[in-house]
Amino acid sequence: MHKIYTTFLVVLLFAACTQPNKGENKTLTNAQDSLTEFSKVYTAPVKKAVYSTNVKDSFTIFQSIPSSYNKDSAKKYPLVILLDGNAFFEPFTANAKFSTFIGDMDECVIAGVGYKDFPTLDSIRSRDYTYPVAIPEYEMALSGGAPAFKNFLDKELIPEIEKEYKIDTQKIILCGHSLGGYFTLFYMLRSAQENSFVIKNFVSASPSIFYNNRYLFKLEDSIATFQKSMPAKLYISMGSKDMDDSTTKNILGAFAGQLNKRSYNGFTMKADEYTNFGHIDAALPGFSKGLKFMFEK
Repeated sequence: MHKIYTTFLVVLLFAACTQPNKGENKTLTNAQDSLTEFSKVYTAPVKKAVYSTNVKDSFTIFQSIPSSYNKDSAKKYPLVILLDGNAFFEPFTANAKFSTFIGDMDECVIAGVGYKDFPTLDSIRSRDYTYPVAIPEYEMALSGGAPAFKNFLDKELIPEIEKEYKIDTQKIILCGHSLGGYFTLFYMLRSAQENSFVIKNFVSASPSIFYNNRYLFKLEDSIATFQKSMPAKLYISMGSKDMDDSTTKNILGAFAGQLNKRSYNGFTMKADEYTNFGHIDAALPGFSKGLKFMFEK
């Protein structure tokens, strides 16, 4: 199965070799100064540890808010919850600064859900993002804990963030990639199954929907027998190179088609395939285009 094995490292090398004219002084911008017009659209990120009684483990939460947050005491903000925070929070917020500046997305409170460090994330994310327990062929040491993780988001993390910030509860957006993308879809379908949506907006990039012999297909089939409504907005995407074997061929179209044919009341979806993109490099475009779709009027 697809898995993130290595860290997501973006190395920025700034080499400045200048030959100034005689008598001309060159001044570099100080680190605390704004480098561009959108550098300070969001505040510097902070992180904190949050213990979950549902999961019985601690998570690291990375947070950033709009720099203008305190200018309007009545304004409520969308909340974006980003999975795999250790890997994606920094590039995600960098993109959010630009997307917010040009108007592709609204100002948001951004919360990345991660772990103590990247090795911890890579070793136990499967515990929290999957259900049911993985079939033996995956050789997955930890799996099946998605219901407990969903309860952590619904009953612990979101209420805590709502106490701290002014949140528009109708505009909470869950973003995930790979197994995280699988979890976003599981969360949506489990919410329909329970007829209770704390989160109603979902961005699923390169989801591992082949997991456990396409379990989510079967879950949706069972839900469709009794549920006619799904008050949710979904953006789902995959790279074409991520669908090049027998377990994944045409899987995005198959899953999107199955959802579309139900005509659930209140359900909106957009599905995109990115030509010549693979599993990892489709993540950030999926987030960016997904958020733009979430904020389309």
